[in-house]
Amino acid sequence: MAIWYEKSLETIAIKMNGRMEKIVEFIKTNRAYIIGGFIGGIGGYIYWYKVGCSTGTCPITSSPVMSTIWGVLMGALLFSMILPKRAQSKAKLMELLNNGALLLDVRTYDEYASGHAKGSKNIPLADLGKSLQQLDKKQNIIVVCASGMRSSQAVNMMKKDGFTNCYNGGSWVNYQNK
Repeated sequence: MAIWYEKSLETIAIKMNGRMEKIVEFIKTNRAYIIGGFIGGIGGYIYWYKVGCSTGTCPITSSPVMSTIWGVLMGALLFSMILPKRAQSKAKLMELLNNGALLLDVRTYDEYASGHAKGSKNIPLADLGKSLQQLDKKQNIIVVCASGMRSSQAVNMMKKDGFTNCYNGGSWVNYQNK
C-alpha cells in the first residue's frame, strides 16, 4: 500500500512539473481580485439572506446565486481598485537588473538625494510625463520609489505611452546593495 502511494505522489509531482509555481504566481499577482471576490461573494449572499427581494421580481437579489455572483464581481472590482498591484517577483527583476535593465527611481529630488540605489536614474513622478522621451521604449526598466505606490503609477503612465518592458520594482531599498 505504501509503495503504491509513494508512486502515485511521484507521478503527480512529475505531471505538475512547474504548474504549482504558475498557480502560486497567479494567486500572488491577482490577490486583490481573489480577496475581493471572496469577500464580495460572502457579502452578496448575506445581502440576499438578510434583505433579499420579497416580491421575486428583482433580477439580482431574488436568487442567492445571482446575489452571490454580483457580490463576487463587485468585490473583485472594488478590491482591485483599492489594493495596489503587487510588484513583480524579486528574482525576475534581479535577473533583468543583472542583464542591464535601467533602475528608474521616481521619488522626488530630495528623497533621491537622501539615499538611492547605486546606478539608478532619478526622474520624479511629477516630471515623468515630460521626460519619457529620454527613455528607450524597448529597454527593460524597473521603476522604484519609496513604497511601490508611485512606481505603480509610473509604470501605468509608461505603458500608456507605449513602453512594453517596464516593471514595478516596489521600494528602492530592495536594490540599494545590488
